[in-house]
Amino acid sequence: MYITAQIVGIIALICAVISFQQRTHKRILAFQLAANTVFCIHFIMLGAYTGALLNAVAALRSLVFVNKGKPFADNVVWLYVFCIVSVVAGVFTWNGLASILPIAGMVCTTVAFWIKKPSLVRLTAFPSSPMWLAYNLITGSYAGVITEIVNMCSIITAIIRIDIKKKNE
Repeated sequence: MYITAQIVGIIALICAVISFQQRTHKRILAFQLAANTVFCIHFIMLGAYTGALLNAVAALRSLVFVNKGKPFADNVVWLYVFCIVSVVAGVFTWNGLASILPIAGMVCTTVAFWIKKPSLVRLTAFPSSPMWLAYNLITGSYAGVITEIVNMCSIITAIIRIDIKKKNE
């Protein structure tokens, strides 16, 4: 089961990395939806229910935010709903002060993915990775550590490749 969970985690990692390389808001969120869904399954397989629950919330968030522009998804209330639900989910699965890190990371990415401009999505989402990285170090989730290191490299690469080069062209 452990090896299967790691394979599932690698699939989620690939989706997450690909997401930040996308040029449109919709495509970033579509790949995030896939990554969150697969990470939810991964964390369930590992018995890490805080990670599973927060990723389930993130998948729902991506599903709503990818539909921005449609009447039901455009309301700013969604931003607050997903921030509050992330905090409640984290408190519900509280496992000490370390739980603050993924809760803060989820709130950070919720704000980031509400933003429409892809370059600002990347900049605003970036702080979430160090928070999850620290949490994964504390909890001994080495696959999570690798995921966040790769995520940070992916976001930095996309900022340089897409955002900075675009400004200089």
